[in-house]
Order: sequence, then C-alpha cells, then structure tokens
Amino acid sequence: MTHRERLERKLEKREEWADKAEARSAALSEDSHRMMSVIPFGQPILVGHYSERRDRNYRDRAWNKMGRAVEADKLAKHHASCAAGIEHALENSIFSDDGDAVEALEARIAEREAERERMKLVNKLYKKGDAEGLKALGLDLEALKKKLAEAGGYWGKAPHLPYELSNLGGRITADRKRLEAVKARAARTAKAEAAPEGVLLETFGEYVCVTFAEKPKSEIFLPSSASNRQLDSFRRFVNQTNP
Repeated sequence: MTHRERLERKLEKREEWADKAEARSAALSEDSHRMMSVIPFGQPILVGHYSERRDRNYRDRAWNKMGRAVEADKLAKHHASCAAGIEHALENSIFSDDGDAVEALEARIAEREAERERMKLVNKLYKKGDAEGLKALGLDLEALKKKLAEAGGYWGKAPHLPYELSNLGGRITADRKRLEAVKARAARTAKAEAAPEGVLLETFGEYVCVTFAEKPKSEIFLPSSASNRQLDSFRRFVNQTNP
C-alpha cells in the first residue's frame, strides 16, 4: 500500500467518524430539547414538594444530554478538521511512492523555475522603468510604484524582495534532491524486481543494503544467492537492532 493510499484510508475513516459524531450530537440535542419541552417555561423546582427529587433528576438528565451533544459536536469538528488537513495534503503533495512522482516533481520544478524567472524579469523591468514590458506581463508600473511607496522602506526597491527569490530557489533545490532520490529508489526497485526472489542485496563496505521488489511479509528472509559476506553483514545488523 502506498503512502497516498494509506492517507486516503485515513481520510475515509475521519469523514466516517465525523459523520457519526455529528449524528450522535444531533440526536442527543433533540432528546434534550424534547425532555425540556414538557416543562412549562419558567416553571421552578418546587423545593420541599414530593416531586422535587424527581424533577431535579429529570432536569439533570436533560442537561447531561445537552452536554454530551456539545462534546460530540466538538469531536465531529475535530475529525472534520483532520479530514480537511489530509485532503489538502492529498491534493497538494507529491509522495515519493506515487506512480507519477517523477513526472509531477519535474513539472513542479519547471513551474517554479518559470515563476522565479518571471519574478526576476519583473524586478528588472521595474528598475528600468519599462512600463510597456510590465504591461505585457499584466502589471502596471504606476500601480507598482504606489504599492512600494505605501509599503515604505521595508519593501525595498523592487516588487519582489530577495527573500522571495531565495525561498523559491530553496524549494526548487529541495525538489531536485527529491527527484534524484525518487529516481534512485525506482532504479533500485527495478533491480530488485529483476533479482533472484525479488530481493536486491548491495554491499557497501561492512554494510549491506536490502531492497525488496514488494513489501515483504513480517518474516524477513534473504535469497539463496546471498554471499557469506552479505549474510554476515545482515546478521550483524539484526543483532544490533534487536539486542
């Protein structure tokens, strides 16, 4: 199961829990209102009357139902908020094990590079006072001047501050590193699929890297093609992680 599939299952659960909590809140609230509706408006508890104890218990039960309705409503909103966060992540994130992760990362890198070049061009045209050039980009030179004047000295001398460009460059660099990692992972997985029993063993010094073509079962095993050195390295790893 991929990371996206796991999140989709979590989203379904959160939405289900939110619906159940909301329904429970509505039912408890309705019961509470129904119970209180039989008491005449403004009717006090008759202290000392034989009905006092029963009246107090009845009102307490109605009040407690309303309290539980409020708690259920809070729980429903909590689950709905979590579901919204998961949905946002699903819509806006690129997970390394997505089938189209390479293409999606390449597209995002290209989009951000184009955005950075546009920001640089806007700054360049603004400093030159090129109204026609800015107009071609959908910007008005005088409006930009007014905006910067209103912002004061903090904003600087160009529409896009240096930190905007550096932050965007940092995100591009991070995506490039992720792209290389995803490609390397895909290459290892392809090698594992072609390896005996779907398990790729790579030795790096005294360590061995094990890559499975598919998620293995709980029982970890090594293929019969493993060398003695790889077996020794793997045993050391198991002994260190499971003292």
